[in-house]
Amino acid sequence: MKAQLLVLSAAGLLLAVAPFSTAAAGPADVQRYVASATTDVGERLTERNLDLAGKSFAIRGRVQADRLSGVRIARSSGSAELDDQIVAALKNLRTEAAPVDLVGRELTLTLGEAASAVATR
Repeated sequence: MKAQLLVLSAAGLLLAVAPFSTAAAGPADVQRYVASATTDVGERLTERNLDLAGKSFAIRGRVQADRLSGVRIARSSGSAELDDQIVAALKNLRTEAAPVDLVGRELTLTLGEAASAVATR
C-alpha cells in the first residue's frame, strides 16, 4: 500500500537545468534515474515501517554518483514528527548510478498522490 503511494508522474518531471549537450545524458536517463530513486525512497520508508497514512510530501537532496545526500523536507507531510522520521530514514540514501547531468544537482521528489520531480542546479 505504501509503495502504491509513491507514484511517479512522468508528465510532472520538470528539469530546471541547462539544455543537455549531445555528450550528456538524455531526458530518458534522467527519468529512469528519478523513477529508480523514487522506488528507493519508497522501499527505505517501508523498511523503516513509516506509516504515511496517505499523505504526500516533498523531499530535496543533492544527487551524488550513487546516493541522494543531505535529504530534507521541501514540503511537509503535515506532521513534524513524520517529517523528522522521513529525513532520518533517507539519510545518505543509496541509489543507482546517477546520470552525469544530475551529479551535484539538487533533486526534489514529490511523493504521494501528486508525485513529480524537479532537478535544479
